[in-house]
Amino acid sequence: MGQGQSAEIKASYLTAEELRVAASLLYNAYHDDLFFQQAFGRQGYGQKLRAALREELAELWQHKQKLVGFYQEDVLVAVACIVDKEYPQGESRYWYWRLKMALGTGWSPTRHWMEREDELKGMLPGDNYWLLQLIAVHPQQQNQGIGGQVLASLLQLLSESDAQGLAVFVSQPQHEQLFARKGFKSMEKVTLGDVTGQLMYFDAADRDGVAQSV
Repeated sequence: MGQGQSAEIKASYLTAEELRVAASLLYNAYHDDLFFQQAFGRQGYGQKLRAALREELAELWQHKQKLVGFYQEDVLVAVACIVDKEYPQGESRYWYWRLKMALGTGWSPTRHWMEREDELKGMLPGDNYWLLQLIAVHPQQQNQGIGGQVLASLLQLLSESDAQGLAVFVSQPQHEQLFARKGFKSMEKVTLGDVTGQLMYFDAADRDGVAQSV
C-alpha cells in the first residue's frame, strides 16, 4: 500500500471460487509479518501460514463476513476481510475453527491467534464495531494509490451500515501513515509478544476525519 499513480479499481464481494486467489494475495502480504513469524515459528512457516489463511478465509466466507475484492481490468489486485460484532473472536471462536486451524498450524499458533484477537477486542470502544482482519494489495500493484482506494471503499461501506467504527492493528509505519491519512486515529500502543504496533480506529460518527483520496 502506498502513494503513487492512481489506478482505477472496482470493488465487489468475493465469490467462493476467488478465495484461493485471495489467499495467495494475503500470503504474499503477510509472509514477512513479524506477528505471524513469531506465532508460527520457523519450521514449516510457509505451509502453516498458507493453511491458516485458507482456513480463516473459508470460515469468514461461510459466516457471511465482508470479504471484499478489488479489481483492475477484471484482475483481483487487492482484498480486504472485515469481521463484525456477530462474528466470534478470541476464545469465543467456533470449536471446529479451532480444530481445523490447530490441525493445519499446530495448537500454539492457534492460541496466539486467539490471544491477539482477545487483546485487540478488549481495547475497542463499545461492541458495535468492524475489525479489518486482513488486507492485501498485489505486490506488482503497490505504490499506485490502490491502498488509498481500498480504504476509501471500506469507509463508504461503513457509512452505509449501523457499525460505530472500523478498527485495524498496524505494525509498519508506512501503513500507519496511510490509515492516518484516511481519518483513522491511534487508540493505543499494542505489544503482542515481541511485536509492537498501533490499534487504529475510524469513528463512523466523525465523518470530517475522512481524508481526501490518495
